[in-house]
Amino acid sequence: MITSIIFSKDRPLQLDLCLKSIQKNFTVSSNTVVLHNYSPEYKEVFSTLVNEHPNVKFFQQTESIYQDIIDITNSSDNAHVCMFTDDNIIYRPVNISPGAYPNIFSAPQVACISLRLGYNINTRYHHGRRFDDICEKSKEINGYVFIPRTTYLYGSYWSYSHSVDGHIFRKKDMLRMFAEIEYLNKAFNYRQTPNEVESQMQKFWTQFGEFIVCLPHSSVVNSPNNRVSDTHTENFSGENFNYDPEFLLGKYLSGKRIDLDILDFPDIICPHQEIDIIGAIA
Repeated sequence: MITSIIFSKDRPLQLDLCLKSIQKNFTVSSNTVVLHNYSPEYKEVFSTLVNEHPNVKFFQQTESIYQDIIDITNSSDNAHVCMFTDDNIIYRPVNISPGAYPNIFSAPQVACISLRLGYNINTRYHHGRRFDDICEKSKEINGYVFIPRTTYLYGSYWSYSHSVDGHIFRKKDMLRMFAEIEYLNKAFNYRQTPNEVESQMQKFWTQFGEFIVCLPHSSVVNSPNNRVSDTHTENFSGENFNYDPEFLLGKYLSGKRIDLDILDFPDIICPHQEIDIIGAIA
């Protein structure tokens, strides 16, 4: 089974959707933990979140998000860890049987399993520009796609193994990475955000195996409808469906929720693709 860590800040409505999508489409997640860092005006929502998601653990972010990740990872007996952000949606079932994870990860050549990749992914956006990003080299084994990540330019989705958007890692690899990152954090005072977590993980890109493994069709999409952090502002958000976090907070406090079953997912061609989440509020 898998431990899921969801990074969340000031997005209760989107977090609720993410958690519901994990429950429905990622049933192998037996230990789901929200690592949250909410502003004071959002604190009142937590009793509602806890009551509506009794099987989820909520962990208040401390002064070191890196140590938090170590503590959450260590606290679980699960051999694998998947990270998400609260604007991730598991929009279709992850059709990997529980027994397949240890078999896949038994090969040291495997760096990670990606839930956001699949043959449907062919587009990347950067600094407002669109690029083709197509899977041109791969090998299928028993229904799984093995991507030789070092044959792609670094920055391509097909080479980018160290992501917090639906990538699964071995527990031992997580602990090894974050023990070193936390050691450096004490010296250099890294920023305490999920984007910075992902940036620091890139230190280990050369130390992992050759292959990213995915299914033929992706299961996770990140819907960047708003920004709640002042880091990595070059990442696009809200270009098509821009929803202010305070507006969404008002919807949440009034009892509204996003209905996953009526949410419309167009053809997903990019791991970061805005979805009209307001159209499914009920």
